[in-house]
Amino acid sequence: MDELTLSMKNIVAATDFSASCELAVMRAAKIAQQHEMTLHLIHIANPLHLYPELMLSFDTHVKDYERLKHANGTDILDKLASTIRKDFNVVVKTASQIGKPYVQIAEYAKKESASLVVVGFHDEKNMFDVLFGSTAFKLLRLSPCPVLIVRNKAVNDYKEVIAAVDLTETSIGLSKFAANIATTAHIEIMHVFDLKQEVISREIGMSNDSVLAYRHAALEHIRDELNNIVIALNHERVTSKIVNGYLPESIYDCADKAYAGLVVLGNKNKSSLEEFLLGSPGKAALNRLECDVLLM
Repeated sequence: MDELTLSMKNIVAATDFSASCELAVMRAAKIAQQHEMTLHLIHIANPLHLYPELMLSFDTHVKDYERLKHANGTDILDKLASTIRKDFNVVVKTASQIGKPYVQIAEYAKKESASLVVVGFHDEKNMFDVLFGSTAFKLLRLSPCPVLIVRNKAVNDYKEVIAAVDLTETSIGLSKFAANIATTAHIEIMHVFDLKQEVISREIGMSNDSVLAYRHAALEHIRDELNNIVIALNHERVTSKIVNGYLPESIYDCADKAYAGLVVLGNKNKSSLEEFLLGSPGKAALNRLECDVLLM
């Protein structure tokens, strides 16, 4: 058995039956097939009160609307599950619920002890998305497991993966999970050395020699830490590198140059990662990515 293989039993794929979610479901099915996992397909219908412009006059109409929408979603979900069972030969379970998608998905993933949640990427094109943010980023805060946002236009095997690590104690686990999801890909463990600290140091009067000495010592430490990660994973398809620059832009540039099919981001503090992802510069850079993004 590959030493990078992790024990994974349940994978949850959320769908609203859009084209982006169709790709997410296919990716989840492929991962489920590779790891002999149970695939859980979940469809969440938003309650009508989240769309004031669609509100009906009477409570009975609202209840009928939500009941019929839920029933229609269940029918489509069952047909989708049947197709996936046939095409991928995996165990598929379905769930159709009404509520806030990111809350319901996270609660379902926790109940089923999911190892991974897979969702499609939706551009923020309407006021609802702008005001409330994307489901994927909100889901990150609540999810009990990593979240894979599918952005690739085709569900092919990953060939190149960028795993951006912060050198905390979670870095080895993040790197191993990346290798486990991309079972045959080359995994580049990357750390971004942010030069902003040097700029600040010079601004407060630190000498150039002192700044350069700090850089040399810091880079030596980072190389040792990255080397330890590579040794711990002990696999020929894992390498590492250091990049100087601003984190979001560096990740985008490296992924673009490597034609990466997957970028993996993680932080031991989910709120910190979410703050980075939702901040204007970080979000702007990552939204330029055209590959899948795994958030841990």
